[in-house]
Amino acid sequence: MIKACIPADSPFLARDTRKERWAIPYHFDCLNARIEVLLANNADAIRGRRILDLGSHIGTFAYAALTLGAREVLGVDAEAKAVNTCRELFQAHQVPAASGRFLAGNVFDFLEGVPENSFDTVLCFGLLYYTAEPYRLLRLMARAARHTLLIDTFTAAFAALQGKDAPAIQEKLSDEALTLPLQIVSLTQPEKKDYRLPDSFNRRGRELSLMTLPTRALLEIWFESLDWKYRQLDWSPHITRPVTHRDLMTPEQKKASHWADVYASGVRVAYRLDCETGGAGAAPANEDGRTSSR
Repeated sequence: MIKACIPADSPFLARDTRKERWAIPYHFDCLNARIEVLLANNADAIRGRRILDLGSHIGTFAYAALTLGAREVLGVDAEAKAVNTCRELFQAHQVPAASGRFLAGNVFDFLEGVPENSFDTVLCFGLLYYTAEPYRLLRLMARAARHTLLIDTFTAAFAALQGKDAPAIQEKLSDEALTLPLQIVSLTQPEKKDYRLPDSFNRRGRELSLMTLPTRALLEIWFESLDWKYRQLDWSPHITRPVTHRDLMTPEQKKASHWADVYASGVRVAYRLDCETGGAGAAPANEDGRTSSR
C-alpha cells in the first residue's frame, strides 16, 4: 500500500494536465509511488536539507519534499507559466515564502551562477533528456550539490517508443546496442500539452526540439567520472510484470501498459548519487552491505 503524500483531491493533481500520459502519468497512484521511491525512500537526503528542484514544473515534488521534512526548496523551471502555478499552489497551501521559492529561467545559466555546494540535495526528475548537453548538466548539478543528486530519466530505449524518429529507430535499435555506452539524439515537438521546451529550432519548415537519451551504461560511466557513489533505485514493489521496451512500441501496447512498465523495462531509470566525501549524505549500503562506489 502506497502512503499518499499527495492526496487524491490535491490541487497539485487537479492542476496537472499530464494524468493521461502512457509512460509517466501524473495520477494518484503513479505520483505517490514515485514520491515514495524518489523522495521518501531517500529520507536522509530530504529531511532537514536545502533542496534544489530542477525542472520543477508546477512544484509537486518540491511540495512533497517539504511535506517529508525538507528545510527549504528552490525550484527552477524554464516555463514561466508553470512557475506562476507553483507560487499559486504554495500560497494556497500556506507554505512560507522562505521555505518554497521558484524561479523561471534557464537551468544552465542558474547553475553556472551559484557557488559550489549551494544545496544539500539536487533533484532532476524528467529533465536530463530534454537537454542537448546532459553530461554538462550532470557536472553542474554535482558542483551545486553538497551531498546528493536524485535523478529520474528516460534512457536510449525511449527513442524507439516516442518521438518523430521512433518508427525508424525501432528497426535499428538492437538489445545489444542498449548495453553499450552510447546515446541517441531524437527529434521531438517543442510544444507539449502545458509547457514548451526551451531549445527549439526550425528544420524544413517545422519547429522541433531534441531529446538526448543515453543508455544506462553511459549514464553510469558519467557517474563514475564524477567520482561520486551511485546506486540505481528500486521500483520492484510497484512492478506488475516482466516487460522489455519491445512490449511498449505500439499504441495498443502503450494503452494497455502499467505506468511501472517503463521502469521494469529499463526505458526509464532512477539513481541516487552521493558525494565521495561522505558525511550525512553518504550513500546507504546495498542489501549485501556494499555501496556502488566505482
